[in-house]
Amino acid sequence: MTNTTGAIARQRHYTTLRGASREVLRQTWSIGWDDPGYTTQFGTPPNPAPRHTATSLTKVLGDAQWLYRGACLACAWEGPDQPKRDHAIEDAHDHTHPGWRTLPIFDRPPGAKGHKTWLLHVTERYPAGRFDAGGPLRLYAEPYARRHKAGAAPGGGFALYAERPHKATPPETRQLTLE
Repeated sequence: MTNTTGAIARQRHYTTLRGASREVLRQTWSIGWDDPGYTTQFGTPPNPAPRHTATSLTKVLGDAQWLYRGACLACAWEGPDQPKRDHAIEDAHDHTHPGWRTLPIFDRPPGAKGHKTWLLHVTERYPAGRFDAGGPLRLYAEPYARRHKAGAAPGGGFALYAERPHKATPPETRQLTLE
């Protein structure tokens, strides 16, 4: 393998490990399950993407210890090691879609009846061409936050979930006691 970095190079290496022990497979960087570029077929590596596309790399360190990196499917860019997948996906979007953190955050789309109107509203509020370029959609997470989801944005990009800001609690009121 000539290029040992980048999501494509790492996944190509991973797909050559047919017959390797489970331990070797677990400790080899590969594209995260269900992320863009992921494949379960040994000997069938992904092709580079035509545009910068966010994905994640995963490596198992030991019992219940995972390490993640954001990566790009069009170039050799890899982000820093992260303890959580969502942080790595966010790093990848900093590379593939700079400025995504300033995009408005929306509630999840309503049922089928209001979906078209909701989608028009979202598309108008995001920069032109953002979704055509595989850009992310920012959504408020439901309670017990969801993990960022590939392919869930219009145009096939990630849905990136954000915690809803907590409502400010009113200042405590003291009860006066009369003596």
